[in-house]
Amino acid sequence: MKKLILILILILIIPVLNLSGCGGGESFSSRYPDIVLILIDNIRADHLSINGYYRETTPVLDSLASCGTIWTRVQGQSSWTLPAMATIMTGLTQHAHGAGVFNGAFYGIDAALPTIPLLIKRGAGYQTAAFYNVILMSEDFGFNQGFDHFDCQGLAGKASSRNARDTVNDYLIWYDANRDPSKPLFAAIHFFDPHLPYSPPHPWDTLYSDPKSDTLFNEFWGDRNDVQDLNQGLVGMDSAQLEIMLGLYDSELAFTDNQIGRLISEIKTRGTLENTVFIIVGDHGEEFMEHDGMGHGHTLYQELLDVPLIISGPGIPVGVNDELVAQMDILPTVLGIANMDIPIWTDGRNILSVNSTRTARYIPSSNLIWTTPDIAAVRLENMIVIGNPQELPPVLYDLNNDPFELNPLVPNRETIDQLYYYWSLPPKGHPLTVPFVQKVERALHDLGYIR
Repeated sequence: MKKLILILILILIIPVLNLSGCGGGESFSSRYPDIVLILIDNIRADHLSINGYYRETTPVLDSLASCGTIWTRVQGQSSWTLPAMATIMTGLTQHAHGAGVFNGAFYGIDAALPTIPLLIKRGAGYQTAAFYNVILMSEDFGFNQGFDHFDCQGLAGKASSRNARDTVNDYLIWYDANRDPSKPLFAAIHFFDPHLPYSPPHPWDTLYSDPKSDTLFNEFWGDRNDVQDLNQGLVGMDSAQLEIMLGLYDSELAFTDNQIGRLISEIKTRGTLENTVFIIVGDHGEEFMEHDGMGHGHTLYQELLDVPLIISGPGIPVGVNDELVAQMDILPTVLGIANMDIPIWTDGRNILSVNSTRTARYIPSSNLIWTTPDIAAVRLENMIVIGNPQELPPVLYDLNNDPFELNPLVPNRETIDQLYYYWSLPPKGHPLTVPFVQKVERALHDLGYIR
C-alpha cells in the first residue's frame, strides 16, 4: 500500500515538472502573471525531502523547487499562526503590525494597514481570492481585507476544518464559476493539515505510522490540554511514541503535498499554468521534543522559526539561495512579481530583485501564546539572540556550531542592543482587541453545535 501511494504521488507531480518556469520562460515583467500564494500551517523546513529529510514527504514541493528557487534560510516572525500570517500579509515585523496576543487578549490586523491583496488589487488590477482554514485568519482578525472572494472555515481547533482535498475542491469550484479572465489572479490558499492532531485521511494515515498503535499518542492526541500536560511533565513520551507522532505528521505533509500536486494539475487543465507563479511558504514549524516539548507558540527556537520558502513559475530563476530572508519579505516580493513599486514602509525586501542586497540584516521574531508573550529573538546570519528586557536575560546561540540551540552563550553588547532596539521601535499598526471566545461561540452557533 505504501508503494502504491508513492506511485500515485509521482503520477500527480508530472504536470509540475512541465512548468514553463523551469529554466526561465516568459518574464513576468512583460505580462502580469497569476500568483498563487500557498500557505502551509505548521510545516518544518527540515521535513521537506528536498532539504535532505530521510522520507519522501514532499515530491511536489521538491519539483516546484527544482523549477524555481528554494531558500535555505527563512526566518519566521513568530512561532504561531496569527502573528506569522499577519507578517506575511502586511510585510511588517510582529512588533510593527501588533497582531498576536497580549495579557490574554487577541489582536488582529489593523484595518489601516495595507495588505497584499489590497495593494495588488488597487495597484495592478488583480482579482483576489482567499481560502483559509482556521478562525485566526478569519474576518474577525482582519485577514479578509482586499479580497474579492474570502472563504475562511474552521474553528479554534482542527476537527471542524476542511482538509487539503476539500480546500482544493472548493477553490476549483470557485475558480470555474467566478474566475475573471480579463484580470490577473492573486489567490491565497491555506492548508491546515500538518497541525495537531495529526489525522491524515486513509490511505495516508498508515503511510509512515500505525495511527492506532498506541493508546495515548495517536491520531486523536493533540488538543491544548494534551500538549500542556506533556510540556509540563505531567505525561511522558518515549522514543517509540515520538516516532508514531513524527510518522503521522509526515503523513499529513505527504497528503498536503499530494493535494498541491492535484491543484497544479487542475490549473494546467484550465490552461493557465504557464502564466502562474507559485509561492509556497510556511507560517511556523513544530517542536518534537527538541527542547523537551511538543507543539508551537511556546518558544522561539529554530525548530519553530525555520520555515520553507519556494517560488516557481515564469521568470523565476532556478537555483538554491542561501541568503537569510524572512516572512516579511513576501509582500514586497509579491508586489515585485506584479511589477509594482515597493512601498517604503515595509520591513521586508523584494528577494527576487536584481537590486536586492545581500548585506547582513537583523531579523526579529516575537510574540508567544502559551508563555510570556514579549520575549523576542533577533537573528543575524547564523547568530541568534533570545530574551526579554525584564524577565529573561538575553542568551546567544551560534547556529553554525550549535544548530540545535543547546549551548547558550553570553551575547555581546551590540547583539543585546539589537534585541532592545527592536522593542524600542514605534508600532505601525494599532489593532483593536478581538473577543476570541465570543467569536468561537458564534461560529459554533452558526454550525448548530450550541444554542
